Amino acid sequence: MDGFIDSNASRGRASRRATLLLALSLTAGSFGCSSVISEYDVDADFTVSPKVDGTFFWWNEITLESDVNSYGSARLGFVRLDAAPPAEDLTFLSSVFGEAVTSKERTPIVKQDGFPKNEPNVILDLLHEGDVRPFFEDGHKVRIEWTGKTNPSFLAWPPGGIKIAVKARLILDE
Repeated sequence: MDGFIDSNASRGRASRRATLLLALSLTAGSFGCSSVISEYDVDADFTVSPKVDGTFFWWNEITLESDVNSYGSARLGFVRLDAAPPAEDLTFLSSVFGEAVTSKERTPIVKQDGFPKNEPNVILDLLHEGDVRPFFEDGHKVRIEWTGKTNPSFLAWPPGGIKIAVKARLILDE
């Protein structure tokens, strides 16, 4: 799916966010840190269909409209998984692991072991907190591979598996 999504929900907070970002930028500048230019939410999804051994695999190629290399750095703010109907939470999973895959290497990005009951949204643990621009080999496209294990006590698998929505926040610095 295309990144750099502009949502109406974020527009109402734009003025407050801009003021906060300006204040943080001025403070960060005095400590020698980069200034945040912008934040972009990127949406994707993947489907969990367990194999006989209880594992799953899926991949996404996410394409951004702008070239991430036109910024000083790009990093992840968060990656969140959202349960999609018919699932009410993510307890059908035991673990999930996400990697950025380039022509030269694989880099662990996120993981989560165990999912809380009755929580439809879970923010994953970030394994890579540095610059993500190298994962966009052409400046626009990144490949993410998802692997993990399903909960062996979950037996209500619908035909075709269960879809999971992914939201990632990309923070772009000078």
